[in-house]
Amino acid sequence: MLSKPSKMSPIPFSTFMQQSLYGQNGYYTNPRRVGKSGDFYTSVSASKFFGGAIASYILHLVDKGHLNLPLHIVEIGANNGYLLGDVALFLDALSTHLLCECEFATIEPLPSLREVQKTYFSTLRFSTNISFNAFESLPLPQNPSDIFILSNELFDSFPCDVIHDDTILYITQDSTHWQGLWQELNTSSLPPQSATLLNVLKNNAYTLKQAILPHWIPFIEQLTYTAKMYRQSYFLTFDYGAKHLINPLSYNPRFYHSHSVVNLQEVLEQNINFYSLYQNADITYDIDTSLLNTLFSDYGFELVFEDYQAKVLIEQMGILSLLESFQRAQGFSAYLNEIHKVKTLLHTMGGRFIGLCYKSCNSAR
Repeated sequence: MLSKPSKMSPIPFSTFMQQSLYGQNGYYTNPRRVGKSGDFYTSVSASKFFGGAIASYILHLVDKGHLNLPLHIVEIGANNGYLLGDVALFLDALSTHLLCECEFATIEPLPSLREVQKTYFSTLRFSTNISFNAFESLPLPQNPSDIFILSNELFDSFPCDVIHDDTILYITQDSTHWQGLWQELNTSSLPPQSATLLNVLKNNAYTLKQAILPHWIPFIEQLTYTAKMYRQSYFLTFDYGAKHLINPLSYNPRFYHSHSVVNLQEVLEQNINFYSLYQNADITYDIDTSLLNTLFSDYGFELVFEDYQAKVLIEQMGILSLLESFQRAQGFSAYLNEIHKVKTLLHTMGGRFIGLCYKSCNSAR
């Protein structure tokens, strides 16, 4: 944990972000931070049909033989576990046999959130007993099986370094006033994960057009290695971003608190105290999907689709057909209540978020 002494050596922004979000008493150790009553809300908070659409897509993959039973369905970064719960509940409603051949799990490094997720799943009621576990990391398969892994707003929560005009951002820790400090970008100032990423980009002839160096590589390396131990593996994720993204400091990174946002440039120019943001604000940034695609490709996964959330939910996952089925089963009044929530997914968030799906190269088409 970062201490708060009278004076310490400056630390990279990535270290500040890591400890602010995930250290002892870090921002994400409190699941109440996320949601409509928290500092920000996600697609999971907007409508249960977000999880329902993912369930419909899983059924489509099984029906087409792209995934086979038994099947592990795993969410990474599940917070309360609501999204995986919605997926499981919709699978139960949409299929008469699939649920009994599925095992559900969350991957969560924070022990407090693992307990929250276990407690939430214990409150859900299904037509059959289901297997649910909360793991610290993705387990190897015990028997031949397939796996479908999902996440929502995951990659924007990884620590990152910030570079600008051949300098890298550090944070001073003088007493209780922490400030940004630009240092010359060189071997000694660049954290190892960012140095590794720069080498990967160079080897892939990838032109760096952003000021963000996300610490994704160890996670993607471990995820893809374990996922390929399964017979077939798919990975679905939603996040905000774009291809070949340019991340100006006037937009990335950003700090969210109580549904208000301040960007890094404002923090630096207004001399806002980083100490006041430490463990009190979410820290996030837009992701460069072309960079994510490069890294997954390097580790043996191929892109199935990439598109705006609205198009993914409509064209890939059939959310509108799902709503029509819901109307026939539950009536127009219930449908009308849900359609307003789904509009948030499709209109408010639909053009801002990107859905990406990958599969291991040994998976069937």
